[in-house]
Amino acid sequence: MTKSVEIDTLKNSTWQEKLLVIASAMMVVVLILKDQIIPPFILLFVLSTILFWKGNKLLRSKKVVFPLMFLFILYAIMFCFAGNKAQGIFLLTTKLSFLIFPIIALGLSSGVKFASFGLKWGFILGSGFSMLFAFFRAVITEGGFSGEAFHANVYGVNMHPSYLALIFIFACALLVTDKSTSKVIKYGKWAFLALTVVSMFYLRSLGAFVCVAAIFGTLPIWKMLKTRNWKWLLTLPVYCIIFFVGLKSSPRITNDVTASVHSTAVWAESPSEFIANNVNNIESNTVRLVVWTVAADMIVRNPFGVGTGDENDLLIREYYKHGYTGYAERRLNPHQQFLQTGISIGWLGIFTLIALFVFLVIEAYKTENLALFIGAICISVSCLFESMLERQVGVIFLSILVFYIAITRFQQAKIEAQK
Repeated sequence: MTKSVEIDTLKNSTWQEKLLVIASAMMVVVLILKDQIIPPFILLFVLSTILFWKGNKLLRSKKVVFPLMFLFILYAIMFCFAGNKAQGIFLLTTKLSFLIFPIIALGLSSGVKFASFGLKWGFILGSGFSMLFAFFRAVITEGGFSGEAFHANVYGVNMHPSYLALIFIFACALLVTDKSTSKVIKYGKWAFLALTVVSMFYLRSLGAFVCVAAIFGTLPIWKMLKTRNWKWLLTLPVYCIIFFVGLKSSPRITNDVTASVHSTAVWAESPSEFIANNVNNIESNTVRLVVWTVAADMIVRNPFGVGTGDENDLLIREYYKHGYTGYAERRLNPHQQFLQTGISIGWLGIFTLIALFVFLVIEAYKTENLALFIGAICISVSCLFESMLERQVGVIFLSILVFYIAITRFQQAKIEAQK
């Protein structure tokens, strides 16, 4: 649906449909700009969908939501076996979106195009404002294009750079793939793309850089499968060259990659010796390798998990055991979602999370929406380098993405059923 058609549809819509658009967009904008106050906006969104629950729901078209719901159920079950109930309640509350958004998706039987419209432009407008604000704030503060205000942990607004980078990439994909013929939108795409590139540079997220590489790698495959033309694969070497040039053009990213390769090579020779020789080394790659090793050992010893609420306490105990008092004082998490999930709810949780992401990518591919496919790829890759689902913003972003894909597949199923 092009933007002109979307606008025409919105103009002729009822107040209930307009409310759904506004509630969807506001929820996303608040998520990006100030996620700490998002609960009432999620509630508004939920209430705005209730009037659209009556009718055939075609549940099979929304099956992407079931792994997410099952993941929440596992967390709830393992909460019963945890000793730290206060922390367990906090974690369950944080992950409540894993249940709320699937239920809304299953309940909807109409109005999905209005929810999609609101979500899409909420991501675009919220991300655009966030990127512009961060850039101009840093320029005004420093009086130039470098300085403390441009450092990754200062530059981003509201959240960790890894989350911001992920959301910006997804928002950029939503706008760039928009099929509107409007000149404003066409020029806006290039401006937004440039702003996203600048933001990626200053946010300095290695995870985001890997996401971009994953997009370059999967885009030709997407095109080949959609057009049935294998020649798209010939663009892969071109993307590799662009990727290499981009890598070399940024000393910061080059140094990060070189350090990552070196640290991994040393760790691979002897993980136990690596841990013994790097006590309290806070270099980013070293931190990840140490906590990954410690977390993996915990999962081997606790195949069913330690319980929702006890994971951080027991992980800190392991840090002290190995002499990593600095890590314990900082309460560092595993910096990898699969390991984080495994510590909490065991191997079944890891397999469920893997199934969720595989299913997410497959269903996103079936939507014929490249932006949703890119979003699915990016969140899946990001979870390899960060505990993305331990913070509210990561949980809500994944839940919204699953919801978005589910209602898009539902809309396709409705159209097919009417033929």
